[in-house]
Amino acid sequence: MRFVLWLMVLVTLSGCNLQSADSITPMPTPDLPRIEILSPGNNARVILGTEFDFDLVARDETAGIARVELRINDTMIQEAEPPEGVVNVFRVQMNWVAQTEGSALVEAIPYRPDGTQGDPARLILEVVKE
Repeated sequence: MRFVLWLMVLVTLSGCNLQSADSITPMPTPDLPRIEILSPGNNARVILGTEFDFDLVARDETAGIARVELRINDTMIQEAEPPEGVVNVFRVQMNWVAQTEGSALVEAIPYRPDGTQGDPARLILEVVKE
């Protein structure tokens, strides 16, 4: 029994690979432009054939926002650039007229002046007949 306990201690210690806090390198956080869809909310209903508005805000404190794209089902619907040029925070309203009934995947994508793309903000809309 004593041998088994001793063996368990050895196995535990041999598998231990703890490092001191001085030798740990933190993983870098990706520095990309960010965007948020303020409205509508996910799973909102849209009436077929009516104009629908999106409220977006893009941020990039590093290089700024040069443009924002709105895509529906992988098709670019609209693009907007800040009127005053590249800015750190860009709030924009875009619109869309739903032409097809069913689910629609909405993506808003921010871009820096050099073309660096941020991760898209996504939501699903349900297009219905009135």
